[in-house]
Amino acid sequence: MKSVVLRGPVLTQSGYGVHSRQVARWLIDLAEAQKIKLAIQCVPWGDTTWYMNPDALDGLIGKIMKYSSGNQERGDVSFQVILPNEWDLSCGSYNVGITAGIETDRCNPDWIDSVNKMDCVVVPSSHIKNTFKNSGKLSTDIIVIPESFPDALFEEPTAEFEFDTPFNFLIFGQLTSPNPSDDRKNIFKTMKVLSDTFAQNDDVGIVIKSNVGRSTILDYKTIQGIITSACQQLKINKKIHLLHGTFSDKDLNNLYKTESIKATISLTRGEGFGLPILESAAAGVPVIATGWSAHTDYMKRDLYLRVKYDLEEISQTRVDPNLFMKSAKWAEFREKSAVENLNNFYRYPNVYQKKAKELQESILETHNFESIAKNYSKTFGERLCLGT
Repeated sequence: MKSVVLRGPVLTQSGYGVHSRQVARWLIDLAEAQKIKLAIQCVPWGDTTWYMNPDALDGLIGKIMKYSSGNQERGDVSFQVILPNEWDLSCGSYNVGITAGIETDRCNPDWIDSVNKMDCVVVPSSHIKNTFKNSGKLSTDIIVIPESFPDALFEEPTAEFEFDTPFNFLIFGQLTSPNPSDDRKNIFKTMKVLSDTFAQNDDVGIVIKSNVGRSTILDYKTIQGIITSACQQLKINKKIHLLHGTFSDKDLNNLYKTESIKATISLTRGEGFGLPILESAAAGVPVIATGWSAHTDYMKRDLYLRVKYDLEEISQTRVDPNLFMKSAKWAEFREKSAVENLNNFYRYPNVYQKKAKELQESILETHNFESIAKNYSKTFGERLCLGT
């Protein structure tokens, strides 16, 4: 029986936390079937809240805690769901790096050295694979295995969120910078184009699920102040509904399937995977999104509203020595294209709801947890001696 080490931010409420928990769930299933011996190393991820209740996520947190409390010796195989510069070769005899990389068109050249030291690297999208290929000479295989949506999205909603506007656009994502030109999710410009497009439509509202750091009252006050200030500066006159804090998978299901949530809009500058976009598609919610980066792997072009863009260099204030490289590029949506797509959706929502249902059928089949787990087992089954 192979010994396996999983290293990642498995207890954090973050995108990498979600990704690492999906890998953890796959490995825990194998461990409980006595096919592998598992040890989990929990690491932090920025200034994020940690899950502390073992009953959370249908008991998955408790299982993670169980496997993280034992012997932490070097494994036969390690899976490390963190940034490339944080991969640790001492974790296993055979080391697999799993990362969403960086959302721009190129990464830190030092990351290529990190990739080439690993035995295998897994990324969730072809966009990230191409980012690595654009950044240096690779000698290690990079495999694309996407992420999965929450199981709860298969279920019927149990309640609806109440908003006092009947036609709402959902913006979902962490605010990555208070500077509009630096925020990767492009939340401020998205709010502005929605406000300007529907200035005369009192039925239209904007729902924002966002945060700056931890899911605390202080963080809520911070994001509330930032958005209030942005609305004043950008002259945004639409009703804004701000959602904040920890949402269970059932909460997410209820939000996406609330009748007054008509579409998810993501005029993002770049995604390593784009989990809220996948979740929206799995829930059957129409999506309006920039036509560049990771989500284009699974968002079929004619089944969502694709906003045109230009690749532009990131601002100098976004450059740092570790993540965002000077001269790296990401997408800036074209306002004319965004307005056209928004107006088309508002005029003919039923047309796009029908397309969203068609896309939903595909996503539910290809991106459920069992499908992704089978992909991992197929890829690493021989290395883990899983048999058939």
